[in-house]
Amino acid sequence: MAQLPDAVKKAMSIQEIFPVATNNQDQIPNVVYIAYLKVIDDQTVLIADNYLNKTRDNILSNGKIAFAVRDEEKGSFQIKGTAERLTEGDMFDEVQKWVPDKLPKVAAIIMHIEEIYNGAERIS
Repeated sequence: MAQLPDAVKKAMSIQEIFPVATNNQDQIPNVVYIAYLKVIDDQTVLIADNYLNKTRDNILSNGKIAFAVRDEEKGSFQIKGTAERLTEGDMFDEVQKWVPDKLPKVAAIIMHIEEIYNGAERIS
């Protein structure tokens, strides 16, 4: 498992919307903007599932997921890993508290970080 460097965590804390990519069983990509994404620890990211139709199906199909974050000084980072979808437990409870009541709170997506790139260079 890769570990999120401080520079990536700092960039994530500033960024408001994240482009998140998955692919289906036929390897057709899907990219969506997600607002509710945050660091749980150095190896784990939490994503709230509130309107994730294709993304949800793709995660259930193969679990592969990636997102990008931009830092003004260090450029862009790609974070890649495997996701699981939870409808109960601590992370699901966190989504229930974290996401505003006006939005659906269907599930918690837990991303286990496997690779981190700064531009084309793998850094973790």
